[in-house]
Amino acid sequence: MKTEVFFALSAAVCCCAWAEAAEPVQLKFDTHDGYFVSNKFEPNAAESYVVIGSQEQFDQVFGAAFVMGDRSHRLPQKAFDTLMVIAVVKRGKAMVEYKVRAVELVDGVVQLHYTADRKPQGSAEFARPLIVSIPKGDYRAVRFIEGKQPVNTRELGGKQP
Repeated sequence: MKTEVFFALSAAVCCCAWAEAAEPVQLKFDTHDGYFVSNKFEPNAAESYVVIGSQEQFDQVFGAAFVMGDRSHRLPQKAFDTLMVIAVVKRGKAMVEYKVRAVELVDGVVQLHYTADRKPQGSAEFARPLIVSIPKGDYRAVRFIEGKQPVNTRELGGKQP
């Protein structure tokens, strides 16, 4: 009897450890530019972390910045039929250059791995966005990881934003 209990507990511990160590699944993603951040969206926040599931929500945060000879990579028409957007906005007296290292799904949590290189620009104020589209899914949360440090998590509860 003791041996059976030992093996049952051992199997449960092994299975639980294995389940917690789920391998990350790489998500297809695309980055987008050519947008400015609305001055009405969290204007006093140094940083913002956003999960967007509709064009209406997107338009409350971002606007299209058109300039002569514009070759920006914008979201496709009807993007929100199949995609959602996760975005980071950094505000301050520095231009920010972002680089997405990976977008992974781990145990229902989307993890956006990116770097943000700040380049001071004097007295000018900037609001620089990182805009990333991913396929819609039943995600529990989105975790923003800058460098190797988690900086924010937005809970979704398995529902589309």
